[in-house]
Amino acid sequence: MRQAQADLAHINRVTAMGELTASLAHEIKQPISAASTDARTCLKWLARDEPKVEEAREAASRIIKDVTRASEIISRIRSLFKKGEAQRELVDVNEIIREMIALLRDEAGRYSILIHTELAPDLPDITVDRVQLQQVFMNLTLNIARELTVRSQRNPENQLLISVSDNGVGLPPQREDKIFDAFFTTRPQGTGMGLSISRSIIESHGGPLWATPNPERGATFQFTLPRNVEAV
Repeated sequence: MRQAQADLAHINRVTAMGELTASLAHEIKQPISAASTDARTCLKWLARDEPKVEEAREAASRIIKDVTRASEIISRIRSLFKKGEAQRELVDVNEIIREMIALLRDEAGRYSILIHTELAPDLPDITVDRVQLQQVFMNLTLNIARELTVRSQRNPENQLLISVSDNGVGLPPQREDKIFDAFFTTRPQGTGMGLSISRSIIESHGGPLWATPNPERGATFQFTLPRNVEAV
């Protein structure tokens, strides 16, 4: 059962990443193009009759920064495509949220989606599978809403409470919990697996995942994570 769940989660990740191929390619291309421009600038400064060493040094520093950024993007993408055993490590949840927003930034821009964050400072690190948690955030943010708000905070039980609110079409009336069933989807090209797998991932980490309708429009997805998560 655990292997079957892991295989489904991997298929869901690959499917979601496939939908983002154009955006991810553009996200990688940006720092590479910037590095190419800086390299030409560096050569220009060095080719002068009196080489501008300081300007060339600054251009070279930007090259390092751009290449490092491209490498980090590729590493994040490879980790999401990778299939393997779940690996739990001590992580900063806010850092994972920022990473996924950066990865989805171009996709959000393409569809004019605004993403806001309200991240509580000084949250404790927790032991989770980083890739699986990234997958949950990816599944919860890939929708047709035009505005998203991601929040992190402590709840009264001193657990981490994460929420993703949108202003989309909302939940199907009287069928709020049905959205977590496998193959149930309201998206024309959806697989109906994202929310089901996300709930399975959060439950394996010892917390629930649920959804509630917003007062005016859209829905809010929330999940909690215990501070000391043991492998399940």
